[in-house]
Amino acid sequence: IEQSTIAKSSISVLLGMEEREGDHAREKAETLRASFAGSFRDIMVSTHPGDLPNDPPGKASNLSWAFKRLMEHLAADTSTDLSKVVLTVADADSEFSDGYFEHLTRSFIEAGPERRELRIWQSPVFHLKNYHRQPMPVMVGTMFTCMNELAALCDPNAVRFPYSTYSLSLSLVRRVGGWDPDWIAEDYHMGIKCFLLTLGQTTVEPILLPTVNYTPEESSSWWGTILARWAQAKRHALGFSDMAYYFMMLPLIFSHAVSADRGIQTLRAFWSMATYGVTLLVRLVNVHVVIGVLSTYSLGSSLLRVVMLVFIAADRNINFLFTRTQFCPQLLMGSGLVCTVLVSGLFISVYGLVQDRIEGPPPLRYAALHFARNAVTIIVCGPIYFFGLGYCIWEAAIRVLFSRSFAYEVAPKPTVALMASAKTSSAGNAGVSADGATIKCSA
Repeated sequence: IEQSTIAKSSISVLLGMEEREGDHAREKAETLRASFAGSFRDIMVSTHPGDLPNDPPGKASNLSWAFKRLMEHLAADTSTDLSKVVLTVADADSEFSDGYFEHLTRSFIEAGPERRELRIWQSPVFHLKNYHRQPMPVMVGTMFTCMNELAALCDPNAVRFPYSTYSLSLSLVRRVGGWDPDWIAEDYHMGIKCFLLTLGQTTVEPILLPTVNYTPEESSSWWGTILARWAQAKRHALGFSDMAYYFMMLPLIFSHAVSADRGIQTLRAFWSMATYGVTLLVRLVNVHVVIGVLSTYSLGSSLLRVVMLVFIAADRNINFLFTRTQFCPQLLMGSGLVCTVLVSGLFISVYGLVQDRIEGPPPLRYAALHFARNAVTIIVCGPIYFFGLGYCIWEAAIRVLFSRSFAYEVAPKPTVALMASAKTSSAGNAGVSADGATIKCSA
């Protein structure tokens, strides 16, 4: 952020710290303020209390508290035009591309006074900062997440949600009432909330300058890193609850649209939003349901086949049934192999774009060997990864069914000591926790 050409004149940083960390949080905040004194327009610190009612620990509650502190600060700052303030939400380990904030400012200005208040800007987020140290099962998730996010941002017809690190106008955040503290998937939830409370007018626009950050990692422990990624996967799967939020809000918005003082245009806008909102539900189903169903189907069909072979007599010609129904599994397997080749090849291209921002030397010198290694990784570890993801989704679905609140499980990220020992080709951010940082950029 400091490298931005508008850092000193237009960017203020609000560090979202946690009171639960005690003196360590205050020390980190003071160290950062001292280290970057004079680099930004302003550096502020928000400390999220640990004993607020209906305020579980996590990024969403931290953001909600930090936003309230920011509004108090801006209320006392009469020199700032609030209609020209953009907020960027970033994790502690997010590393922006050169030119991100300049491009964001230009996009904000070119959008015009009306559209800029209904836009969310999203860069591709690649979990590649520690890619060279990731275990093979974790690499599978890294590759598919990179490709999924990039595909959604490159396709003009795709349904997009904000993810991890994103920007939006202060006016839009105020219009929807800020961040809700008690929802785990703060990014998707904010996107859905903005969509609903603006009657479908909010859109997510791409800024194709990649942001890189860390995949969860336990220092010097292969198995510990697997468990850290497992903890993150279980937390991400709780985004399943946003479907409940969507259906919970629809009747409330409809009641608002048909109230006596609302015109027919508002009612039309509601039905237009509800119609287009089906595509949001399809995207949520693809993210949070389909993988769980496919994993369960694959496991269930394999077990059923074994049971039928064991308990059904040979004269019933059970093998003939399997032969006649083999087309669909073979088709899925063939398409899976094609996707494996495509994902492995495209990922090599993405890797080349950000290789100088990844810690440590590359384990393989040649792109062909890298491609082959990734293809083998997907074939060998892909089923393990997707069965694990399916389990996480089913667990999340059951928890959403029987529980109204969830604990935010923090997955460990690399420590300062580990990053200092890694051979890096570029300076990285020293993120050690899930604290959020809200960055104010005045256009």
